[in-house]
Amino acid sequence: MKKFRLSITEEIGGYIEVNAQDATHAETLVEDLLDEYGADRLFYPIPEDKQVLSKYHTRHTHGDRGVFGCEEIK
Repeated sequence: MKKFRLSITEEIGGYIEVNAQDATHAETLVEDLLDEYGADRLFYPIPEDKQVLSKYHTRHTHGDRGVFGCEEIK
């Protein structure tokens, strides 16, 4: 059996609605949410996150993924 290293990527995008004091506060809040949960968990919360994230309305609108390289590791 040979060993390989592959380059992969995944993009996920959509919308989130938050209550904030201003646009800067909204961006900071969402950046913090992304850092803590990632976009996939914001759009599709796992059971233990549902209570915390239920106050945010999210809508997943697009995504793309692919494998972009493969090299054998010697």
